[in-house]
Amino acid sequence: MTDFNMKRTWGPTPNYPGVIAHHENFRPTLMVLAGPCSVENEGQAKIIVKELARNQVMYARGGVYRAGTYPGKVFGFQPILAKVWADLCHKAGLRVVMECLDIRELDEMAKIADAIQIGARHMQDYALLKEASQLDCRVFLKRHPGSTLDEFLGAAEYLCKGNCAPALIERGSSTHMNHVRWDLSISIIPAIKNLTKIPILIDASHGTGRRDLVEPMIMAGVAAGADGFLVEVHPNPELSLSDADQAYPLDGLKQLIQKANSVKQAVRYA
Repeated sequence: MTDFNMKRTWGPTPNYPGVIAHHENFRPTLMVLAGPCSVENEGQAKIIVKELARNQVMYARGGVYRAGTYPGKVFGFQPILAKVWADLCHKAGLRVVMECLDIRELDEMAKIADAIQIGARHMQDYALLKEASQLDCRVFLKRHPGSTLDEFLGAAEYLCKGNCAPALIERGSSTHMNHVRWDLSISIIPAIKNLTKIPILIDASHGTGRRDLVEPMIMAGVAAGADGFLVEVHPNPELSLSDADQAYPLDGLKQLIQKANSVKQAVRYA
């Protein structure tokens, strides 16, 4: 007789002891990743870096790898822009996050970046995960829009087997919803926090694809227990080289951070 109360699992039985055992100390303030979807030129980078530093952003995330749903005229890692971005950030006292899409370029990125991001499209690139796990730095792992919680934490287990400090980022799912590009899962935040002390962040920029929904979804994620958030910012959002619809106004960053930290404190002492 079938037990319909049993959780059905297709494929291997979920197994991520390193994720469960991982522990990090509580942070009184949020871990904020902010920056442009694409680093366009030195002038744009200077404007953004100045504002990130003024607001004491923990990590400056700048897109220096041209990759998208469809190939464009410029593709791949942009080493000149990457160095410009990293130099500006380091002079301003900011830590740099760069996304790596190619295992062959990981070492080069690690020389100039303070943290590596493994994007949603590479969440289950196990060779890349294994190499990234050996880095002595923070590695941010984004959930693939079609993956389950178990698959997400299974990918994180690869990071836990190395030397890096892992962090997770929720960035939305592919669903039947058509009011957003992706449907951001808030429920996965407390579900993951019930299992592990690995920091979990909310990405409302990619998680919705809509500038007007970025702020409310960040607040919802923080209220649900997120340890931080990722937001794409631009001095002129409508003119952003990529993902203009989700780019958040740079001049609104200060208020966004203050509001999110107020929510964190309210939840903590509720």
